Amino acid sequence: MAENAGTGAPAAPDQQPPAGTADAPAADADGGATPDDGAESISLEAARKLRSEAKALRERNAALEEAERKRADADKSESERNAERIAALERERDDERQARREMALQVATIGAARKLNFRDPDLAPRLVATADVEFDDGGTPTNVDRLLSDVAKQHPYLVNGTPDFGGGHRGQPPDKGGDMNAWLRRKAGRT
Repeated sequence: MAENAGTGAPAAPDQQPPAGTADAPAADADGGATPDDGAESISLEAARKLRSEAKALRERNAALEEAERKRADADKSESERNAERIAALERERDDERQARREMALQVATIGAARKLNFRDPDLAPRLVATADVEFDDGGTPTNVDRLLSDVAKQHPYLVNGTPDFGGGHRGQPPDKGGDMNAWLRRKAGRT
């Protein structure tokens, strides 16, 4: 803001000096005040400072959380720490067992689909309901062949060697009289 001459007090907005005088603030093309070159560098410097302060605060917060965890662990008895460790290891074991079962199911369904001559064996794992699959003690699926046979009976177009819904086997030449134009001529009586 501009100051009143001689008083040192800020001038009221209606008492601003006219544009173009030495006391008037500079304006850019759209009428706003232009930042001087120092203002932009100050804002960049302020942003860098804020980022470094935020990083320092995050590091301090992580250190405090770690110290709190260690203090809480020190307050726990040895048996509580062991119980937590056992629970964590059991969760890891169950997750690993589930991952192995899923992999064994995928391998077994693809193999069974190939034996049953499926058109796309890689589709087979998505066709079997995992809730219906039975596993032996070793984690190997035992009834995948039966489940895929049921799928093949319900949806015969999934298996090679069965007619598709187009009325014929794919890759075979059309029946006698063959093309559509000949059929239309016969129907129109122009044979």
